[in-house]
Amino acid sequence: MIDSPTAAQPGRTRDLLALAFTITFPTLVTLIYFEWLEEANAQFQQIAFAIGKIIQFGFPVAWVWLWYRNRLPTLSPFAKNACEKADSLSDNHWTSKQANGIGVAFGLLVVIAMFGIFLFLIKGTELGDQLSVLVQEKVIDMGIQNYWQYFAVGVFYALCHSFLEEYYWRWFVFDLLKKFVRPEVAMIISGLGFMAHHVVLLGAFFAWSGTTYLFSICIAVGGVFWAWQYEKTDRLMAPWLSHMIVDAGIFSLGYLIVRSILT
Repeated sequence: MIDSPTAAQPGRTRDLLALAFTITFPTLVTLIYFEWLEEANAQFQQIAFAIGKIIQFGFPVAWVWLWYRNRLPTLSPFAKNACEKADSLSDNHWTSKQANGIGVAFGLLVVIAMFGIFLFLIKGTELGDQLSVLVQEKVIDMGIQNYWQYFAVGVFYALCHSFLEEYYWRWFVFDLLKKFVRPEVAMIISGLGFMAHHVVLLGAFFAWSGTTYLFSICIAVGGVFWAWQYEKTDRLMAPWLSHMIVDAGIFSLGYLIVRSILT
């Protein structure tokens, strides 16, 4: 944890600026990719997106290395928390098995809900047809032409990108927010920040319909839940595992939409 919110903090302004940047920058990157460069060359879009992601995910670890270097070992999702090392769990912490089990259950419930909503409420409707066209166009823009490419991208996002988002939003943003506000408030703020760039992404696929905002709220709830899991364990494994399942479900659902254009 990055210090307590009640302690004297010599770097408060510095850390507030870091928070302002990390909470807003992902939305800027998403706006550039999905809105401002929508008509640009696909390769140029991908280069701009890659640069944005490198800056986004490079900033927190560089910041921690400069100012809170002793926290770097906690970045490993496989390390045990202090309570487990002492073999004396407090009421406020969970064992890894407890946290992982809850995370898996949450992830599976989200995936089941996604498939149910798509198959029984969206598929075959005007919104569903529009979604299918937009998803297929985005897959083509990404240069994905066959099943193996789609599978490789899906594995990367489910396994690697989910960890990067957990490290970014929970390990850095949520923990840094706790310097200034109570953990419960930090969960909400970091959850809303996590939601913000997804609003832009969903708007690109759902044309800023009510579905966009409904799903955005669900994403905020997921962000709060994963921050809560992180608070309970002090490690990234449980939220990462849960996030991984959700992302794998998204790409599995996406396969139903794009399989007709893959070779």
